[in-house]
Amino acid sequence: MKKTLIAFAALSAIAGMAQAQSTVTLYGLLDANVGSAKTNSFSAPTLLNPNGSYSSQRQTLVSSGGLNGSRFGFRITEDLGGGLAAIGNLEGGVNLDTGASGQGGLLFGRQANVGLASATLGTVTIGRNKTPYYDLHASTGLRESAFDATTNTNYGNPTNYNQVNAANAGGASYLLSNHNSASAPTAATWIGFNARLNNSIRYTSPSFSGFSVAGIYGFGEDKGINQRASQTYGGTAQYANGPIMAYLGFQSDGFLRVAGVARQSLENTLVGASYDFGVAKVGAQYNRAKFKNVTATGFLNGTGIAGGSIDPQKEYGLSVSVPFGATVVEANYGQSKGNTLGKSTGAGIQALYSLSKRTTLYTGYSSTKAYDRLAQLSVNSQAGSGSTIERNSFFAAGVRHTF
Repeated sequence: MKKTLIAFAALSAIAGMAQAQSTVTLYGLLDANVGSAKTNSFSAPTLLNPNGSYSSQRQTLVSSGGLNGSRFGFRITEDLGGGLAAIGNLEGGVNLDTGASGQGGLLFGRQANVGLASATLGTVTIGRNKTPYYDLHASTGLRESAFDATTNTNYGNPTNYNQVNAANAGGASYLLSNHNSASAPTAATWIGFNARLNNSIRYTSPSFSGFSVAGIYGFGEDKGINQRASQTYGGTAQYANGPIMAYLGFQSDGFLRVAGVARQSLENTLVGASYDFGVAKVGAQYNRAKFKNVTATGFLNGTGIAGGSIDPQKEYGLSVSVPFGATVVEANYGQSKGNTLGKSTGAGIQALYSLSKRTTLYTGYSSTKAYDRLAQLSVNSQAGSGSTIERNSFFAAGVRHTF
């Protein structure tokens, strides 16, 4: 009997240790604000209105995700021994203004993956993953903020980018509406990218004295009888040690295409750095956005150039963050310039006040102007030189709470 009790106690202890080594963490972030947005929407050309048209309005609104996208998630970790762990992450976005799911209504649209993690070999996850390029872009500037003047990652969607190759103004309509949309008050100056990939494999290395690399491959899984799959891939390298951070990233968002046609894609190449002086943190980014093997027909609405390649957009971003005790003021400037689309500029500023470690009050403002040449070509009867109809502005104040 005594031996039985000892064995039972030992088994109970082992079971308790195993349970302690496996954890499931529930977490989330709630972010909502009240603001005012001046938005411009572009209507695609029709037979009765061959040049398309703009409409402009100012609206007071409650919106979700001023500083960060609202979300909830589950993070799973099991220690397998020998420095190896099984991991998983289910993370869903939610729009607090309506209660609807974010990321196109997906239940776990932000992340849904499982994998293995090793302190010495790195981490591999399979499923729906954030791209390494997105991680780098969010490392400086105003990050995911609605007041970021460079890129709002909600705009990155390769299936929509395929419209740029249409033999009409579909491409022009898409790019303009993405940067001036009544349904999305925030705007951006950069072309954009896909922040998350379905059906993907991602690898992230450990940090070796501040150096690390990451890579991702998305299979697309949309291949048809006469259609090639829209694979997307990318990789990054960065150095982060103390106040210094420097990085290089690349991502190629593939489009659906007919079999035998050269691969069409949007390629982003990013280089940047930041330095924290203590009294202020400054950052700079340069990005080259290139539509590869995509004709310009869709952008020009039958005027100007009959076709041909689209010149790369040279994109710049500058940012500064200054702490004042519990208050932090951040600002950035963004620009995108190319011969085909023209020039887009914008600036944003935000102030954050920490009520506690988990609750933050904030206010911010952004103003952007979409590609001037694209706007003129798309609605040349309305948009002359120096026109301001392609401007977009957004002001809001809100609260963010993490749990």
